[in-house]
Amino acid sequence: MQFRQLRHRRRCISVAVAFALFGSFAATAQPSTFDGGATAAANSGPAHGATASDAPAPQGADPQSASNSSAPINLGTVMVTANKREERLQAVPMAVSALSGDDLRRQGANSFADYASQIPGLNLISTSVGQTQLVLRGVTSGSSQANASVSTYIDDAPYGSSTVYAAGSLLTPDIDPADIERIEVLRGPQGTLYGSNSLGGLVKFVTTPPDSTRMYGRASVDYTSVDGGGSGFAERAMFNLPLVENKLALRVNAYNRDDPGYIDNVFTGQKEVNEANVSGGRAQMLWTPTDKVSVRLSALAQNLRGDGLANTGVEVDPATLQPIYGYQKQSRAAGTGLLAVQYRLYDLSVDADFGWAKLISSSSYGSQKVDQEGDVTTAYGPVLNPIFGLDNGGYSVTQPITLGKFTQELRLESPAEQLLAWRAGVFYTRESTTNHQTVNVFDASTGVPIDLPSLGDIHIGPGIFKEWAGYADVTWHATSQLSVLVGARQTHDTTSYTQVSSGLLTGPADFTTRSSDTPTTYLFNPSFKFNDNLMAYLRVASGFRPGGANVGVPPGLDAPLTFQPDKLTSYELGFKSTLLDQRMTFEADAFYIDWSQIQLTTTNASFVYLSNGGKAKSQGLEGSWKYAPLQGLVLSANATWTDAKLTADTPPGLFGKDGDRLPWVPKWNANVGAEYSFPLGSGWSGFVGGNYSYVGQRESDFLSVPGPRISVPGYHGVDLHAGAYYGNWTIKAYVKNLTNQRGITSLASETTDPLGSPYSASYVPPRTVGVTLGLDF
Repeated sequence: MQFRQLRHRRRCISVAVAFALFGSFAATAQPSTFDGGATAAANSGPAHGATASDAPAPQGADPQSASNSSAPINLGTVMVTANKREERLQAVPMAVSALSGDDLRRQGANSFADYASQIPGLNLISTSVGQTQLVLRGVTSGSSQANASVSTYIDDAPYGSSTVYAAGSLLTPDIDPADIERIEVLRGPQGTLYGSNSLGGLVKFVTTPPDSTRMYGRASVDYTSVDGGGSGFAERAMFNLPLVENKLALRVNAYNRDDPGYIDNVFTGQKEVNEANVSGGRAQMLWTPTDKVSVRLSALAQNLRGDGLANTGVEVDPATLQPIYGYQKQSRAAGTGLLAVQYRLYDLSVDADFGWAKLISSSSYGSQKVDQEGDVTTAYGPVLNPIFGLDNGGYSVTQPITLGKFTQELRLESPAEQLLAWRAGVFYTRESTTNHQTVNVFDASTGVPIDLPSLGDIHIGPGIFKEWAGYADVTWHATSQLSVLVGARQTHDTTSYTQVSSGLLTGPADFTTRSSDTPTTYLFNPSFKFNDNLMAYLRVASGFRPGGANVGVPPGLDAPLTFQPDKLTSYELGFKSTLLDQRMTFEADAFYIDWSQIQLTTTNASFVYLSNGGKAKSQGLEGSWKYAPLQGLVLSANATWTDAKLTADTPPGLFGKDGDRLPWVPKWNANVGAEYSFPLGSGWSGFVGGNYSYVGQRESDFLSVPGPRISVPGYHGVDLHAGAYYGNWTIKAYVKNLTNQRGITSLASETTDPLGSPYSASYVPPRTVGVTLGLDF
């Protein structure tokens, strides 16, 4: 049995992301040399406002020269690898967005919360940094969703858990964008190319590859201050070193970030309890022995730690949603709140071009270690303290989680431009998970343990998940204008799950459950190019999440021992256009999603487990626009309307009715942005920009008892940034959440009663001001 409180508290005791590796460096600087993926590109007029431009300013060029009035006015060319081939963004026949690392660094972006609104259709359910569920196109069953519906990739390596045993929906790798080339977001199911857990879509972090032609680097320091809270600092450094000219290169980046806290614990008197440290880095080596062969080896690490991050919620009255102790104030037992997460990812990629086809191999191993201790005194204290005769008993749940995941993919693909372009691949993954949950008793004021019999101890694992898959697709270029892509993927997965439990709350249990599934996904994707600047497409695609052995269901309980895959089919019609000599782009699409056999958390006799049931649909419209009206000025906007609701009742144990809106999905999202680069004279140039975003009203989670769900208000946000370049130096300032909005991003009862008061609410961070000083060399 999983502890009942986790069902309500997992939103607040969820898990975070981050990690540490690689030290800083020292090198001899050449003042006129620039990283073309960084400062130079940032000054290239309108192109820097375009996402992921592949046309940065020339290496070694004066950064102000790109803002010269004689430079052409256009948005540049954006290249992406969404279809596992490099191609122009405007030529990809599906909904894809890209954010360049340069744009993210200019904005002072550190996490998904800083840039999610710039992606149409992307929403977050979040309790704190690193504790975030990604939602694309409304595909979510709420904050208690056990498995991710959006896949995460780092280059060609999948990352994060594919199962429900390691909090897969919450442990989203929120990589610091210190040395990211771009972030690609693929909307709609990606089950054929990317496999399981991509029901809603996929987020891909594309890292900057090593450069074997020159040595260069970048270093920066950052200071931040948050309204009503503390101060933070960050140091980042990158160095690129050619080892053999035009053959072998090494690129290393490292960062250390102290995020300021802004929540006070009124019970213990502690200030800024949600401050966090994020540190990490990446080392990559790229070997190109010939122009037909490349080998890239990389190691990535990120650590996150915060002594109060597992208790980030603020107590609110569920009737009014007003804070009980004040905004940015909570009441939690002493010694609770630890959250520490270590991510590691090792990746080996080999590309060999035979002319008639290209062979790509991607091997990776990722690991994850989590330690957390969340306060559950409000839930257990009123019940257990009278039983044990305690006046001030405190209760917490410690939950260490480990994950090890190996993946191997091989694919062979023809040249993309031939009449029948084909691709075939095989994929294998093995994932091993442990998850240990223990209830602790202590003095709530001091944190000193109290000697009592074990209340509850559950050891989940090993959970072994294996997946084998084969896939293929063919693109028929029927004419110079018409192309038709068809593809399919066959998957077979197996799960073995062991649970051992003891204690007063759980009782003894020791059992192992196994399951297996063989789902199939498909893709039909015709597109028509009216000319080089206008394309329309139709995309019919399916996706799934794997089933598995059920968590917390001992033999004899009237509940399924396994749960099945849930499946989704999406229908999308869209078009992409480039106008006014590449000064404007406009994209729009309409989608309809049919989701069945939804994996839902349900309850029976105080046991919490997964079941399949209910159906849902999500339909909507998405649009994005970008325009460069003047030299150096780029305007942008996007908007999304999403109607996501149940089309059948949920199964017993959960009270969702046909027609109810899916949890935490706003009907409206919107973002408007502007970026302007300009010369200042005497060797100086500047930039200024900002974004306005809107997240609409949402409904809280489905309940396990009859009762009304809470309507969570929408909120606005304004972010601004400005800076200047002089020689190799950059100085910038930014403000996030200028108007200090109190937008709620997660909400759940703190008690064992889903309707009980108080509720715990998580908010967007308060107004944050930052300054960065950087040097390219």
